[in-house]
Amino acid sequence: MARAQGVLLFLPVPIVLWLFTRAPLGVAASLGLGVVLMATHRLYARPFALGRAEARCLWCGGSAGDGPRFEVKEPLGTTPWRACGARHAERLARLLGWASAHARGLQAGILGSLVAFLPLALLADRGGLGPLRYPDVVNLFRAAVAVSVLTLALRYGSAEPDAAGRLRSPFPIHIQALVGSAVVLWLFRLVGAAWLGLALFHFLRRAGLP
Repeated sequence: MARAQGVLLFLPVPIVLWLFTRAPLGVAASLGLGVVLMATHRLYARPFALGRAEARCLWCGGSAGDGPRFEVKEPLGTTPWRACGARHAERLARLLGWASAHARGLQAGILGSLVAFLPLALLADRGGLGPLRYPDVVNLFRAAVAVSVLTLALRYGSAEPDAAGRLRSPFPIHIQALVGSAVVLWLFRLVGAAWLGLALFHFLRRAGLP
């Protein structure tokens, strides 16, 4: 039940990305609704994730049982979590260790591109960016996010866990806790590859290349 509930609470994340990149309601309305969904998501998703942090494995999303406990220092405070076993605890340590070591690059590629995307998308839709149009801004956003999440998903395994066992994250942990970090990494690989391909195809076609 907790896994199904977590998936349901995770759904606003892809919905927001769909609103931002496809603008089904028009650019202004779609961006506005996406921002509202994004701003309110933490109000219900975080309490759900924290309330089950002792019972669910942060890596796989399954039952943690009597697995190891640990704390993660994140932007919203230090929070307790659990893994279902030593192997998943190690994978989490590698993931968070890599993300922490490359925090500035990840924040620039994901949060920075999002912050830039919203006003630029509105300007482009109104013709305020010269030759750049809304689809161009969308695909610049896609490319920046794709490179960031693909790098994380493909490189995190090379990180060595902190010798002192300290875990830090440049992003709030509750989002990945909803479905499990392993699922999020697979989504990063699949969606990241798709977005990067779409962005490259868009700009090749924009340049008049076959």
